[in-house]
Amino acid sequence: MSKILGGSAVPGTMARDGGEPPAPTAGAGSRRTAGLSRALPLLGLAGLVAVYTLTIGDRFMTVGNLTNLVQQASVVAIVGFGLTFVVMAGSIDLSVGSVTALAGMVAAMAAADGGGAAGIACGLLVGAGCGLVNGLICSLLRVPSFIVTLGMLSVARGLTIVVSGTRSAPAEGALAWMGTEPGIYFVLAGALAVTFALMNGTTFGRYTRSIGGEERVSALSGVPVRGVKVGVFVISGLLAGLGGVVLSGQLGAATAQAATGFELSAIAAVVLGGTPLTGGIGNVWNTAIGALIIVVLNNGLVILGVAPEIQQIIQGAILVLAVFVALDRSKIGVIK
Repeated sequence: MSKILGGSAVPGTMARDGGEPPAPTAGAGSRRTAGLSRALPLLGLAGLVAVYTLTIGDRFMTVGNLTNLVQQASVVAIVGFGLTFVVMAGSIDLSVGSVTALAGMVAAMAAADGGGAAGIACGLLVGAGCGLVNGLICSLLRVPSFIVTLGMLSVARGLTIVVSGTRSAPAEGALAWMGTEPGIYFVLAGALAVTFALMNGTTFGRYTRSIGGEERVSALSGVPVRGVKVGVFVISGLLAGLGGVVLSGQLGAATAQAATGFELSAIAAVVLGGTPLTGGIGNVWNTAIGALIIVVLNNGLVILGVAPEIQQIIQGAILVLAVFVALDRSKIGVIK
């Protein structure tokens, strides 16, 4: 007989009538965390906008500035959508910034020779390929994702320099359209719609939450843990590739140093969106809100004339606070 303790299946859980085994569900601690995760990001963004509207509304609440904010947040959000799957599964991907740069460079160079469609396809393939390598090493060789993706961060950045020869590559045609309005809005909306449907309307999304919630129990329940882990890294790489294509079009060119440190912004967007680093909970819509929080915060601080070093202190403090609020401590035996 199978049992359910705290909302999770215990070893020996079997599917009824020979059907697909149910994925374990989150416990009470996870449900409380999920409730906070859904509400706080939107409240935080609304509060931030309200403060800036009252203090610098004449410069902040303009059509030009608001449009610029959405465009700046778009690339962070697109990359963050893919990263949300990885974090929700209980892993981390530190390579998304370098993969974004590599994919953008390959896309721009391929577009110059074969046209915009070929460039976009090459950029997406490069991103997905990097994600596949990350996923295979993590799942099959059982190397921690932190180490694997940290290595890929260096490898992808080095490959970008080698491929480009330190020269920039102009992004024109379809690439430029994807990085500027109105194209960037269509890309953002499409990425959000697809990832939202995948996360909330498919077995893959349910399995991803299950693995992040309790990996060992998920495996015993029949969840293909290794396959799902590879899948989340491929999705992360694919979205990083799409982000690279959009970023190159946004900047008008792909450079070897593009998206340097971008992985920190993407991780911050995911965490500020309420996805805890302990996994099991995730929401791409809130990741988009997290990306807006980062961009709005930075924009307002610049308008207020806050020194760059103080901006970094404020951003770091807010990120730590977000982790503190979202972390599900019931899943951690010892905090290190």
